[in-house]
This record gives sequence, C-alpha cells and structure tokens, in this order.
Amino acid sequence: MQENAYRKPRTSRKTLGPIQWMIQVTTGIFLIFFVGVHLYLAHIDFGHPIVFYDTVLENMHNPWWLIFYIAFVWVVTYHALNGIKGIIYDLGVKGRTRLMVSYGLIVLYIVTVIYGTALAIVVSSIVVP
Repeated sequence: MQENAYRKPRTSRKTLGPIQWMIQVTTGIFLIFFVGVHLYLAHIDFGHPIVFYDTVLENMHNPWWLIFYIAFVWVVTYHALNGIKGIIYDLGVKGRTRLMVSYGLIVLYIVTVIYGTALAIVVSSIVVP
C-alpha cells in the first residue's frame, strides 16, 4: 500500500498520448497568436465597443479575416475540449467511462465547430451600413 505513495502521478502527456499532447501544445502556441491579435483589435486599436463592433462586421467581409475567426473557433474549441479530456483522464477513469468521455467530447467539438463556423458565415453576410 505504501508503494503507491511514491509513484509518480500520471499526467495528461501520458494519458492522452504523444500525438494528442503535441497537438495540445501546438494549439496552445496558436492561441497565443490568436488571442494577441484579438486583444490588440478589441482593446488597443479601437478602444470603443461600438467602433469595435463596426470594424468586426467590416472585417468579416474580408475572406482572410473570416478564415482567421473560423480558425480561431476551431483551435480554441479543440484546445479547450482536449484539455478537459486530459483532466478527466488524469482523474483515472477507465474503460467504458473513458470511451464515453472521448465520444462525448468529439460530439461536443463537432457541434461547437459547426455552430461557430455557421455563426461566422452568417455574421459575414450582415450588411454594414
């Protein structure tokens, strides 16, 4: 019984596997860029919320900004849900529960990405006065 007290704790790097862990790190690096651009545009460059809203609507008509916002949704969603998966796996769930968590988070990812992408496309079609 005392042997278990000296075991190294399992980490998400081991529970998720090397590929998912590397993707988690990579999406984290991309999030630094995405959040930096977002914070610059939202709080430094424009300052006032009404000006920011109009500028976002104008930017969404540009295909590059639309791709940026859609990629932001996809990356942040993957990073968040994969992080939740790692935390749940670190708690030591096994077998069927682990499988249900995995499939549940995959379904949540797909629904969130479809909704976020559709929302970005709808917003990009709003006519700017």
